[in-house]
Amino acid sequence: MHARTGAESSSEIPGILHLDMDAFFASVEVRDDPGLQGLPVVVGGAGTRGVVAAASYPARTRGIRSAMPMATARRLAPDLVIVPPRIARYREASARVMEILGSVVAEVEQISIDEAFLDVRGARRLFGEPQQIAALLRRTIREELDLPSSVGGSVSRAVAKIASARAKPDGQLIVPAAGTADFLAPLPVSVVSGIGPKAVASLERIGVRTIGQIREIPPSALARALGPRAPEIARLAAGSDRTGLGRRVRDKSVGTERTWDEDLTDADQVRRRITVMADDVARQLRRGELVARTVVLKLRSPDGTTITRSATLDQPTASGERLREHVVALWERESHRLHRIRLAGVRATHLEPEASTPYQHELTARSGQWRDLEAAMDRAVDRFGTTSLSRGSTLQRAPEEAPRVGSPASPDQDRP
Repeated sequence: MHARTGAESSSEIPGILHLDMDAFFASVEVRDDPGLQGLPVVVGGAGTRGVVAAASYPARTRGIRSAMPMATARRLAPDLVIVPPRIARYREASARVMEILGSVVAEVEQISIDEAFLDVRGARRLFGEPQQIAALLRRTIREELDLPSSVGGSVSRAVAKIASARAKPDGQLIVPAAGTADFLAPLPVSVVSGIGPKAVASLERIGVRTIGQIREIPPSALARALGPRAPEIARLAAGSDRTGLGRRVRDKSVGTERTWDEDLTDADQVRRRITVMADDVARQLRRGELVARTVVLKLRSPDGTTITRSATLDQPTASGERLREHVVALWERESHRLHRIRLAGVRATHLEPEASTPYQHELTARSGQWRDLEAAMDRAVDRFGTTSLSRGSTLQRAPEEAPRVGSPASPDQDRP
């Protein structure tokens, strides 16, 4: 036994919050154009191959969801309002949200452009209990940015994330430690992050459909259904999980991907597009103060053939030039296999905090010049937007100069 003070022990305070912006991209568009208020608004590509990147809540009531083909969304809502994405605008709003969180809470773990975990136990002396801190954050975001957000709170990050989803839209739900198991018990197992369709099917085969039923399953049966994650999920179902914030890396990967209405058949055009993507990914890394050890190139043809290739760098980097060199090399090795490109994506993985891997190893004369140039590009983009400047190699060639996909690379392809 152990003596208890009059206050709860810190491990029993529901001090892990998950703040998630509601329909973030769509909410930014509605805020910037009040005439869209109450309409079924989606952000995404309007072409025949477009997909929904975000849907407003009026659109969601029609059954429209993120990642849905735009053609399907149009059938569900003939009066659909399609807004092209403005990534720079969303990142600007995201940065302001994170500034607000950091002004109240010292321990913030941003996990995507529109969500973050917070450990608010250290902020209680100044700002009150977790419920009060959650309300303060949501109110400040609403007053300063005119954007809705939802917050979930618990003694563990997994339950906090589930709670924020249950609080949507524009609400908050703090789950006390003693009530965690009861809160989770009736919920479907699919609400647990990391339990995908295959794991759901495996659990259903042994009669498990809700989180509460997990507690009734022998550990051996649960291990067969869930593999190495079984003990973690068992602790979660029992209400005994106390996993807090991560400390090492805020994002497992960063990247960008695009589907085009018209297939790319020109080799230089593909090279230009993936160069722009590599620069964008590098800019995300620098803004997050991260470096990457691996870069991944994804290519898809109109018939659905998909090629994913990766390169591991000798040293981690946040340089667009280094990422560009590798994705272009990956493309050139595979260009003979895909003569038409429908989709391309660039992603950086195996991330580390920049502070833990300083750039001394990259301080050759050439890399130093690129760092200075990219820092100047970042400043210009922050001030004037993403269209303010670009590499010369990304500018369109005259049609008669453009080789076809699969043809030899031009001599000047690596020039910035």
